[in-house]
Amino acid sequence: MCEPPSDTSDEQRFDEMFIHLTPRGATIPFGLCYDSQDNLWVATKGGLFKFDPKTRKTLWERKNIFPKKMAPFPQVFFHKKQNQGEILNESFIDGLLVSMTISEEGEIFITKKLNPGECKNTIFTTSIDAPIGWDEVISSDKGEAFFAICSMSEDILVAAVSSLPAHMNAAQKLVYIDIPSRKIRNTVSKGGRNDGEIFFPRQIVKNGENALMVDKSGRFLEFSASGEYLGVRAEIDAFLANGFCIKDDEALISLSGIVRDSDGQTICDDWLEFIKLDGSSWKKQREEKKSQNGSK
Repeated sequence: MCEPPSDTSDEQRFDEMFIHLTPRGATIPFGLCYDSQDNLWVATKGGLFKFDPKTRKTLWERKNIFPKKMAPFPQVFFHKKQNQGEILNESFIDGLLVSMTISEEGEIFITKKLNPGECKNTIFTTSIDAPIGWDEVISSDKGEAFFAICSMSEDILVAAVSSLPAHMNAAQKLVYIDIPSRKIRNTVSKGGRNDGEIFFPRQIVKNGENALMVDKSGRFLEFSASGEYLGVRAEIDAFLANGFCIKDDEALISLSGIVRDSDGQTICDDWLEFIKLDGSSWKKQREEKKSQNGSK
């Protein structure tokens, strides 16, 4: 079955970009966060970068020499007041990181990419103060795997689950995990692009008491702490968003895509861009721009 023709932004979004990452070597961005001084940190395959949001200048960087060979989903989070770029601890894990989250109490949770032949995966945890050993929290059912995860409280994790192998029509759901009992408390949603359905969430972020996620369809979907679907808060084009963080009721998104440059050449581009979480959408922006150009 063929997909319908896309209605997307094929050109580079220079007018909408907050920071153009490609010229800075910040190749394929994923995680991003603000620290206590409102500096912006971005984790990319090209390395870890710190920006001044006011001047958009690079304040600090730790580049990877061979970015294409780096782990596929680099993450960065702010916790407490350590934000100067010093390496306080290092912990090496066996396998490739898929998703990571940190609770307010300083507990790190991760999911890893499946090894060949595996038909399930596990959520692991350790303390940020001494990340020297990883304990199992819960394993997925056989034939399923955890992907994006988010700490909602000291006792609750929310996780996106997909059947295996993961493909366009794979079964999907959101699960709320009770950490003390290490059991699934609640299961909600299903795979799809209709209201209340999820389509491979790229990242899940705590927004107040709720869980906000961006999925591969480009929708920012919000669910309550109990799993109730609350609505679409914003929407961009599909398959571009890698991650996001929230500030002042706006999402700052890390994006990667194949676009046309000013010379009409097809290139791979990476950038950061804001969108308001008030029902805004790129499609509405394009329609307004066409209307304005048509009236001139």
